Amino acid sequence: MSVVQEARVGIFWVIETRAGPTLLTASCPLAEAEPYGDCLTFGSGHYQVWRNWRSSRELEAAARAVVREYEYEEWPRGRVVFGRATQRFVLYTDRKLMDAENIERIRECFQLPFDRVSVEGDSHYRSTEVILGHPRG
Repeated sequence: MSVVQEARVGIFWVIETRAGPTLLTASCPLAEAEPYGDCLTFGSGHYQVWRNWRSSRELEAAARAVVREYEYEEWPRGRVVFGRATQRFVLYTDRKLMDAENIERIRECFQLPFDRVSVEGDSHYRSTEVILGHPRG
């Protein structure tokens, strides 16, 4: 299996808990991604995943408390998609997460090949909350 096939597409947030910044993700392997225009993407959106997490025990308690207290768009977030024509991953993210450490953490979590990732800001991903450090989890 190639490195690209092992990679994942999906959505993410960085939230602040008592333990510090935490990376939350929902994703699927590239082989299970859904077509969306010229891209392959994770089928669920930020709103849907956040709403589902509010009533599940999937997250650890501190993260679940944040999800229940805040709306999905308040924390820095983004999405990873795969461009079929370019054979590259695009990491769309809130500008608050565009520093090297956050990008590397997200890239590692989604198992993205280092040389096949583009990082872009997106006007949809503008948050009100501030992350005090770099993400864990």
